[in-house]
Amino acid sequence: MSRVQVWAAISGGVDSALAAALAADAGAEVVGVTLDLGLGDDVLGAAAAVATSLGIEHRVVDARVAFEEWVIEPFVRAYAGGRTPNPCVACNEHIKLGMLAEAARTAGAERLVTGHYARIMDTSRGPRIARAVDLVKDQSYFLYRVDPDLVRYIDFPLGRLTKAEVRLLAVARGIPVAEHPDSQDVCFLAGMNSGAYVCSRMPGACVPGPILDVGGREIGEHRGLCHYTVGQRKGLPGGQGPYFVTALDPERNAVIAGTRAECEVARVVARDVVWSGADIQEVAVCVRARSTVVSAAVVRSDERLEITLEHPVCAAPGQSVVCYKGDVLVGGGTIVREYMG
Repeated sequence: MSRVQVWAAISGGVDSALAAALAADAGAEVVGVTLDLGLGDDVLGAAAAVATSLGIEHRVVDARVAFEEWVIEPFVRAYAGGRTPNPCVACNEHIKLGMLAEAARTAGAERLVTGHYARIMDTSRGPRIARAVDLVKDQSYFLYRVDPDLVRYIDFPLGRLTKAEVRLLAVARGIPVAEHPDSQDVCFLAGMNSGAYVCSRMPGACVPGPILDVGGREIGEHRGLCHYTVGQRKGLPGGQGPYFVTALDPERNAVIAGTRAECEVARVVARDVVWSGADIQEVAVCVRARSTVVSAAVVRSDERLEITLEHPVCAAPGQSVVCYKGDVLVGGGTIVREYMG
């Protein structure tokens, strides 16, 4: 009897390597697959070396054009327009899980295995993505837009493990990248910060302009809107107390700064919504990756979410607001400017 074929996304890091190894341990015929995102031969070579160390076939899927279209170009346009984008959300939706899961299904693989820290849980609406056991490493925030029809073909074996357990298991198996440090940056930035990268791609987005307080008084000059995001403190002038970015105004090419209280809002509106919950319900909300979870009431209407938060937060337009019921993702959307504190 032939074994079940499973595709395993291989990036060259410890997480994807162990996920592939666990799939092989379960008896599957594992094919390691790496997306060519145009990030250089070193990335592809590292992934191929991991596949060789695991004794599995390695394939490369060319995703360079799609990555540019769905991830990099929207990232640059958003920053240039005074918004703070979420490239990892777009990448997971369209590339890392979207494109790869479809390719796996087309090739006849039973499922796609990845090294994401998240879980798949059965619900009354079918399998849904949920938070990982290790909440410090949890990546479910970045997965809220993944097509529910694809979720049944995806497996996240690391969602049941802590990062410490992953490294111990990788060491025990002799995986050569077991103790390599985790990557902390957006993959395509190549060590640059977001503002510098946007300037390199779109110099017109880096025109200096005024920093205004919430009353309209000029208190300094900024280096270009792409260097700032709502809630940021770094790069602002001093004063009687610390300033925070409260808004970005592309029409005036202005950064608006105020106190933390002037930054925070108790109501958030999101559009471009993905939703599988009830139209009115109590949820737990994250307004950016690694932010504190806040209890909230959400109302879904006219393809938008209106979210009233139990505690005010600094919410940046362009970021994702992601909603949970317990540990299960029920949806989210892109934060827009039409909110009031």
